[in-house]
Amino acid sequence: MEKTHLDLDEFVATEYPKVVAAVGLITGNRQDAADAVQDAIVGYLSSPPAREIRNLAAWITVVASNRMRDRQRSRAAEVRALARVGLDDENVELERHGLDVDVAAALRELPQQQRDVCVLHYLLDQSVDTIAEGLGVSAGTIKTQLHRARQKLAARLGKEDARG
Repeated sequence: MEKTHLDLDEFVATEYPKVVAAVGLITGNRQDAADAVQDAIVGYLSSPPAREIRNLAAWITVVASNRMRDRQRSRAAEVRALARVGLDDENVELERHGLDVDVAAALRELPQQQRDVCVLHYLLDQSVDTIAEGLGVSAGTIKTQLHRARQKLAARLGKEDARG
């Protein structure tokens, strides 16, 4: 195995959770920190730096933090542009997907995996098998997540879950 993969294996085994937490603290966005760290890892693997990296955890922390700041700046510019034309970001998203405000709020309260599965299945119209394949889990896991999500959504929205 080449040195890059050895370094990365050691990083994932020992440093990954600390780096995700650090990126979340640095950027003020703990939710997206794991994605940013994973993006930095993919970048490291696909195009390793020309110079030797002495501290992989520090390098990935800096790269991930910079990428998140770039995304935050882009997002802030988008929000300002929407405000100039009299729209707020949440209403644009709801209109784009035809979601009721209460349904959108209930979705946001679901655990991340249940929310992801609901959005993929109900909003993007993906099959259970397609979602399972994409997430690397069994179709049964997806069905369970959908069932639990429907129960929580029904309770939150004050409706019975007709699908059982």
